[in-house]
Amino acid sequence: MTKLLSRWRASLRHVLWVDALQAAAISAAPVILAVLVHEPRLGWTAIAAFWACFGDPGGPLRQRAGSMLALGLVGALFCFLASASAGHLWLLLPLTFLCCTFGGLLRVLGPAAAIVGTLLSAGFVVAAELPAPTLAESLSYTLFFLAGAVWAMLMTALVWRRRPWKDATHAVAHCYRGLADFADALARMYSGLTPAAGPQAWTAVTKPQRSAQRAALEAARVRIREVQATRPSRRARAHQLMYLLDNAEDSFIALVAAADLLESNAPRWLGRSAGAHLSHALHRYASVCNAIASTSDVSDPKQADCLRERLAHFAAGLHDLRGGAMAYAPDLASVVPVLDRMLHTAESVMQALFDQGDAPVAPVAAPGLPSRARQAARTLRQNIGVESDAFRHACRVGVGATIAVALSKTFAVNHGYWMSLTLVFILQPYFATTWQRTVERVIGSVAGAVGASLLGLMLSTPLSVALAVLPIALGTFATRTIHYALFTFFLTSQFVLVSHIQQPEIYEPMLAALRAFNSVLGGVLALLVGVLVWPEKEPRQLADALTRALDRHAAYALALIRQKGRAPSAPSQADIVGLRRLACLSADNAEASLQRLQQNPVHRDRKVDTAVNLLNAMRRITAAGTVLEIQPALPDDAPAAASALQDYGRVLAHALHPQDDAPALSARQFAVPAAVTAADPALAGPLDRIAQQARQVRQLRDRIEKESPL
Repeated sequence: MTKLLSRWRASLRHVLWVDALQAAAISAAPVILAVLVHEPRLGWTAIAAFWACFGDPGGPLRQRAGSMLALGLVGALFCFLASASAGHLWLLLPLTFLCCTFGGLLRVLGPAAAIVGTLLSAGFVVAAELPAPTLAESLSYTLFFLAGAVWAMLMTALVWRRRPWKDATHAVAHCYRGLADFADALARMYSGLTPAAGPQAWTAVTKPQRSAQRAALEAARVRIREVQATRPSRRARAHQLMYLLDNAEDSFIALVAAADLLESNAPRWLGRSAGAHLSHALHRYASVCNAIASTSDVSDPKQADCLRERLAHFAAGLHDLRGGAMAYAPDLASVVPVLDRMLHTAESVMQALFDQGDAPVAPVAAPGLPSRARQAARTLRQNIGVESDAFRHACRVGVGATIAVALSKTFAVNHGYWMSLTLVFILQPYFATTWQRTVERVIGSVAGAVGASLLGLMLSTPLSVALAVLPIALGTFATRTIHYALFTFFLTSQFVLVSHIQQPEIYEPMLAALRAFNSVLGGVLALLVGVLVWPEKEPRQLADALTRALDRHAAYALALIRQKGRAPSAPSQADIVGLRRLACLSADNAEASLQRLQQNPVHRDRKVDTAVNLLNAMRRITAAGTVLEIQPALPDDAPAAASALQDYGRVLAHALHPQDDAPALSARQFAVPAAVTAADPALAGPLDRIAQQARQVRQLRDRIEKESPL
């Protein structure tokens, strides 16, 4: 519980409260208007406005308006089809399957499109329960839905316009706050003046920090690219943000390298004095990163002085490390250059922000494709087929939604659309995540239904109920990125109150009980569909993900060693950074697959120790690789060492991911060549750590070949 609350507090720092308040006001306004003009159908408009705000992807106005308009138009079409065919089960069920399958297939277009697809599927199953006995009534509900989407789009485009650069700037600031959290976490390892013993203690600190920071860097890169081509007049701002992001990634590399060096030597070195100095230096670096993240006005001398003061404190801390601390712990000599790199990077950021330093010109973005719609259509066509995981999941959504609608219609379930709605929202591509979503949504739905009932009993007039929707909607938008169960609590409360406005004759506790009961039914049905309809083969997917990750780590290690050996046509530093990013992302994907396998409730004592060890080996390879990146290349006057290093790189790459023509490896070949050690001893340390992990990977692969596969 303490860890959960700590994570929630950290998430609350990143909530965009102003944007959440605007979205809440947009979605609550039609509810209030419905009470004032006595038009219950405006509640459907409120739901459409809420979904339009929920599906807002952020970024440039054209992208946001296009997404919301697509949601409105396609959602209105789905609304008409569902409500018009609601009385004809033979027509409704095929339409349910087709429309919900289409909504599930939109996942292949990215996370924002996945949200839109889920909302479209939800809109269809809800519209199938609307009281629309005639085509005229169906058309009226369609127009009310379209009005809600247009209302949300106009408000966000004309009245409460969000500056697209704000999202990109906030994403970059989030990266620097993540660096501060990472540095503080490393510093706390020495808070007792001696490092925490055991690799598990280090893994518990470094692994989540590395994964979170890598995700933040990738998200910020996407945000900057979204807005980079929208305003040519703001190109300098885009260059500055990209420069800050590149420096954040460079600092992240240095922190990973420092963590690897500390973990490799702990707990046998440093001691009390050196440990205290190291802890203080890392805390001071965290304060530098927080100051960079908090910079809001580059013309404010107070903010500039604050950052300069914290940089001076960090530099003083490094000076203390070089002084008496290194006398007691000479092995700190390998860590200090890494910390120096972090200082120089922070000073470069300081100059770019406040001293009119010239940030390097960012590369011109590649021109986009002629038509986004054409690209999206091609992607959808490529994923239509049973061999596509996305298509199988989309069919799973279509089958589940069809069964839920059929049960609701056949047995005349009161407010049965809540069962269908729950299934659409919690059914995920993987059963483990579906199980987790089911538990969280059922808990949140029951708690939210009870809360809405109590609130409905305390509010005496419809207007007071409508006004209560505003703060609850604010909680819904604010908690969507914090925790799913908490988000579901506010969401359920909001929808129960909106439903009460639409159907005031139903007593609030009865409405809440129906919501909770049907949510449980929807969760149970989602679990059954996830198990029975094209269940994913997670062990096979984990094996494929591990193979792909090992291949990319082998490519990264080989390219890095070729660069250090000054090989002909050696990869550039940009190529190294790209390969490292791919390796880290592939390891993250494999780890996510492993976590899904471990969280699967039908998982029965499957051996995953080999997968865990492979992932740990890959993490240490990239960490050692970051240390190797900091070192200079071999001197030009050492051709023998360069040749030996090239051969050594091929040996390590074959050990990580052997090819068909892989040579037979002996234990002696994993030793760093003596010529390399003699030419540049600084390269020997990180190379030896990579070799140790390569040897372990080969041993694990030999074990897999002897035993049954994962």
